[in-house]
Amino acid sequence: GEFPDASKPFTVTATVERPSRLDTQRNHTATHLLHAALRSVLGDHVVQRGSLVAPDRLRFDFTHNQPFSQAELDAITGQVNEMILANRPTEIVTKPLAEARGEGAMALFGEKYGEMVRTVTIAEPGNGSERWSYELCGGTHVRTTGEIGQFLITREESSSAGVRRIEAVTGRAAQAMVRERLAALETVSAKLGTEPE
Repeated sequence: GEFPDASKPFTVTATVERPSRLDTQRNHTATHLLHAALRSVLGDHVVQRGSLVAPDRLRFDFTHNQPFSQAELDAITGQVNEMILANRPTEIVTKPLAEARGEGAMALFGEKYGEMVRTVTIAEPGNGSERWSYELCGGTHVRTTGEIGQFLITREESSSAGVRRIEAVTGRAAQAMVRERLAALETVSAKLGTEPE
């Protein structure tokens, strides 16, 4: 129809496709879990340098000087999936920036924040007083980590000097990847005339 007359009041309705929104939420909360797992496995020098949260994947750039070993990749993936299985709630609270910083909330490098900030907390399993992840964040998240479903790292590489990049999938995209990999394994084992093992 015609564009409304800006000099008169009018109503605008915005809608978001629900499946896409839920996929984005899964990837966003998984990014917070990944950040915490990276710091746990690699050390506190890991700091976020950029990220992409899309419905079909996530990308996370962070400070680290060398490629991962397979053991480190396995440990990171394992920690994120353990937090998903623990089905921890995400707690979202708005509070003064000084208070959040004093409590140790992670902030984005170079980001400017107002006096009041939105914090996202995911508690340690079995102990509500200890935080697994605590970040300043204005984005959309799942209500509990179990909604993420599954987390799979698809790529780990250098992004720039001193910065590594991880790409990963969750939820429906992770399920699709597992189905594809299992189908490929079945095809290869059939051609070789052997069991998948």
